[in-house]
Amino acid sequence: MKTNFKKLALCAAITSVMAAVPMSASATNGILAYGNGMVAHGLGGAGVANAAEGMSAIDNPALAADVGGGWSIAASAFNPNRSANVGNGYVDSDSDWFLIPGGHWFTEINDKTVTGFTVSALGGMNTDYPAELFGAPTGMDLMGVIIAPTIATQVSDAVSLGGAILFGYEALETKGPGAGGLPGNEDDSASGWGFELGIAIKAGPTTTLGLDYQSEIDMDEMDTFANGMFAHASDASMSLPAITTLGITQKIGENWEISADVADVSWSSVAVYKELFGWEDQTVYKIGAEVQLNDTTAIRFGFNHGDSQIPDTHVGNNILAPAVTEDHYTIGFSKTYGKGTLHGYYARVTENEQFQEGGPGGLPSIKMDQNAFGLGWEVKM
Repeated sequence: MKTNFKKLALCAAITSVMAAVPMSASATNGILAYGNGMVAHGLGGAGVANAAEGMSAIDNPALAADVGGGWSIAASAFNPNRSANVGNGYVDSDSDWFLIPGGHWFTEINDKTVTGFTVSALGGMNTDYPAELFGAPTGMDLMGVIIAPTIATQVSDAVSLGGAILFGYEALETKGPGAGGLPGNEDDSASGWGFELGIAIKAGPTTTLGLDYQSEIDMDEMDTFANGMFAHASDASMSLPAITTLGITQKIGENWEISADVADVSWSSVAVYKELFGWEDQTVYKIGAEVQLNDTTAIRFGFNHGDSQIPDTHVGNNILAPAVTEDHYTIGFSKTYGKGTLHGYYARVTENEQFQEGGPGGLPSIKMDQNAFGLGWEVKM
C-alpha cells in the first residue's frame, strides 16, 4: 500500500510539472518535433522499434511492454532562428529560446502487461517579428500538450501490442495590426482527443520491427479566429494530423545498433494547414546508430530528413509559420547510475530557405535553422 501511494504521488507530481510548463515552438517537421524522448532524439528521431526508454511509448505504445515499470522527466531547450523577407531584406524573429518538457510513468500489472501515461508536446510554432517587417509587431505562438494514458501487453515472446488515448490541449496567440491580411491581437485555446495503436515484433534475435498509427487528434474549433486569421479555411480547428510510422531496430555485433523509421504525415487532411498555409503531406526519414561503450555508457548519432511541406507557391502564406527546415543532425548519450539513467542529446538543424514561386524576385522568402539540446532522468521500477 505504501509503495502504491508513492507511485501515485510521483504520477501526480510528474503530471503537474508537465502541465504547468507551456510546450511551445517545437516546429521542425511541420509543427512536429523531429523525435520523442531523449534516446530517439539522439537517433535522428528514430524510435518506433526501439524500446530504449519509457518515452519510446510516445512513438509506439507497444514498446511500453518491453520497457516495463518506471518513470522519467526530461526537458529540451529549443532554439529556432527564423527570418522573413518581404522586400526590404531579411528581418529576424525575436523569442529565440523555448523550454519543452516531457515525461512518463509506467507500472507493471503483471509480467506481460504495463500501463501508465506519457506527457509530451502536441507540437508548436512561434514567430515574433518586430515592427520593421510589417509596420507593427506581428507574430503567432501555438503551443500544446498531449497526455496519453497507455496500455501494452506481450501477446507472445515475439509480439507486443499497445494502445493509447491521446488527450490534447493547445493555445494560439497572435499579434499584429489586424489589417491587410495580417492577424490582430487575439488568443484562443482548444482541446481534443485521438488514439494511437502500435505493434512491435521481434523478427529475430537481433531484429525488431515496429508499426504505429496515430490518428488525427481532433481539436475543437478556435472560434476567435474563425472570421479572422482562419477565415479562408473551411474549419477553424488546428487538429494534429494522422501519422503512420514504420521502423526497424537492428543489432550489429555486440555493441552496435541501427534504428530507422519512415513516417507519413497527413497535413492535407487538416483544413487550416491545407487551406490556409497550403501544406502538403510529408514523408520523414529518420536513421540513427548507437554504440555501447561499456555496461553503463552509450553514445548515439543520427540524421532526419523531410522535404518541406510548404510548396513554393505558398511561401507567402507561411511568413508567420516558416517551418521549412529539412535536415537534422543529432548526437546523444546515456549514462546509467544504479537504477537511474541520464539521457541527453544535441541537434543541429541546418538552414533551409524558400522563395515564393512567381513572386517578384522570388519574394517573399523565408528561412530557418535550429539548435536543440535536452537532458532527461529515467528510473526503472
